Amino acid sequence: MQATDSLEVFHIHITLPDIFTQQFAALIPLQRQRVNKLLEDHVILNYCLDMGRNNVWMTMQAKNQKEAMDILSTFPIIKYVKVDIHELAFYDSAPTGLPELIMN
Repeated sequence: MQATDSLEVFHIHITLPDIFTQQFAALIPLQRQRVNKLLEDHVILNYCLDMGRNNVWMTMQAKNQKEAMDILSTFPIIKYVKVDIHELAFYDSAPTGLPELIMN
């Protein structure tokens, strides 16, 4: 999914469980795989975890809040967490990465 005018941007806060059970911990590698794929596809624009491992924040592009929740429902950890979704009026960020090389 590429950025287009028809996509909205959402700030998502995920509250992780207080105790990481064996079942939850076993899902973390699958969660990272899913997030990495969504980052690669530019669905998730950023993804952060606090040092206490209590909160995840991300910015996501989707057509609407229902589609954002549908995407989140594919997360392996979804049944163990609390999710808050906030639609953003705008999303600005500093440029990252190297500029495109032009070969003459």
